[in-house]
Amino acid sequence: MQRPQRSRTTSQAQVVPRRVRPPRLKVRSAGGTATAVATNAAAKRVQRVATRLKTPVESSAADRAGQGAQGARGVRSRGSRSAGTQAIRLAKATSGDDASASARIAPPSAEPSAATPPKRSRGRATPAGGAVTAVEVRPSGTTVSRRAPGRRPAILHLPNLPPVSRKPPAWMLEHCHVAPARAGDQGEILQLLAGLPSPPSRGEFHAAVDHPEYDPSNRLVARLGGRIVGHAEIVPRTIVLGPVGSGSSAGVRGAVLERVAVLPECRGAGHGQRLVQSAEERMRQAGTVVAFTRTRIASSFHDLGWSVLGRDGVTPGRPTEILARLLEGPARTGEPVTMRQWRHVELPAILRIYRHNAARFVGACDRDENYGRWLVSRAAFDSILVALVGQDRYELHESSARIVGYCVQSGSRILEIAADPQFAGLEREILARACAEAIENDRQEIVYESSVADPLHAAVAGADGLVPAGDRMIVARVFRPLELLQAVAPTVAARVAAAGTRETVELGLDAPGFRGSIVVPERRGGVAPQAVVHPGRLGRSYLRLSEAELARLLLGQCDPAEAVAAGRMEPSTQMAQRLAGQLFPRVPLWCPMWDDLPA
Repeated sequence: MQRPQRSRTTSQAQVVPRRVRPPRLKVRSAGGTATAVATNAAAKRVQRVATRLKTPVESSAADRAGQGAQGARGVRSRGSRSAGTQAIRLAKATSGDDASASARIAPPSAEPSAATPPKRSRGRATPAGGAVTAVEVRPSGTTVSRRAPGRRPAILHLPNLPPVSRKPPAWMLEHCHVAPARAGDQGEILQLLAGLPSPPSRGEFHAAVDHPEYDPSNRLVARLGGRIVGHAEIVPRTIVLGPVGSGSSAGVRGAVLERVAVLPECRGAGHGQRLVQSAEERMRQAGTVVAFTRTRIASSFHDLGWSVLGRDGVTPGRPTEILARLLEGPARTGEPVTMRQWRHVELPAILRIYRHNAARFVGACDRDENYGRWLVSRAAFDSILVALVGQDRYELHESSARIVGYCVQSGSRILEIAADPQFAGLEREILARACAEAIENDRQEIVYESSVADPLHAAVAGADGLVPAGDRMIVARVFRPLELLQAVAPTVAARVAAAGTRETVELGLDAPGFRGSIVVPERRGGVAPQAVVHPGRLGRSYLRLSEAELARLLLGQCDPAEAVAAGRMEPSTQMAQRLAGQLFPRVPLWCPMWDDLPA
């Protein structure tokens, strides 16, 4: 029995072709990546739109594009044509180049405007805002998937470590024992001081033994469990307190606290405070009136009762630029000078020039001949330039040539420049010679260290002004206010005489550690009166101030008007404030670095 043959007039719409997976298109734009599944005709339209909008289009099944076109040719309908149109609109909306299309996409939080009603989509409902994640274009309709805008929270993969306590261990919190160093502690002390900015050498220990006022008990160490954890050194000196008259200066017995250091692992346990307090007690027993020190932790010393006097003047500069500025300035008028390296027989002349210059400052060390020879024997310098007037001969008593200035250098650091007061402007010539030698030695930078009031800082820094290197401060502690006031009494009397005051002047000082007054009697005849200090007496005009502010006032580093405005000083009358500014004006501070530089 034969099978009946099918009619050849059957409609082509009833023939179901083989199902072929249509191509998938990805449209990249500034707003995200859109994936479209469409017919070959829709893919071509999207490709043309992407080319016009400069948007790259990738095909994930390019090899099957032809098969998709053949399989979908018979089923393409009106729905596919509308789906292609929606894909073109979607490509325009997701492109960053089309400003008008991108403006129609609002964030999720934005509310629709009442003036402009929202447009209806031909396909399914689409979220109001967000980035396009996928677009499926099929004959039945278009499906658009969006993602709400916003950044995903960062995922931090941190190790789960137990909390570490910042409290020092128990053995470190024990009370350390402070005592003078022993002879066998030299190696351990040098290892401790190696962490300082300017660590001393072994030669420094031998040079300290030759100091004119050497005392083995002035080197203190803090021991904890038999180990040295801290160090401090007391260097006795005679401190200059400013001019008295006729080039002389007033001086008191003082000291310098140097090389205060604590092991890094033992800091924060109070060992440094105990070390400084033990050094203060040692200086009180030795009869020290005032002590100075250089430090980068001035706040810690202030908490212990020390007074912050000011910043240490340190200015770096390039020798070529400094020399150019000095040569552009006005030339000095007067006798010509010649410069050369010094000779040891010229040390008395250098000390004479130093004393003439140190009398104008507070804090400088009074150098006698024994101290000067010890200072030179330490070899804490590289060269000393001297400026002399006259015929240069090798003589012992400056009969044919007279030394009128000098400069002390250590590497690229200029430690001191001083000149005879009769030769004004000679310091600039000496600095120019030092810069010329630095250029010859191929040094790219020099550091000038002097008082902040020294005008040579401006020549070194140039238009940048004073540029302090680091935060090194000068602090002081007054142990005997009565003796300090008696030492500055001749200076106070000279200031009253220079002001032309003939009536009696009396000013009282009321501080926690001192209570007294200074009186300058009435001037009679042509003899200048002498100032007298009366302990325990205040008078009508007096100042009530703290112990730290009293030290600043007596050392000439306090401005009474500023202290009264800041609340650090309380005058009883307006006359008391005026007398404080007249009797204790500001005096330049200078602690020469040559005395403190380690060998």
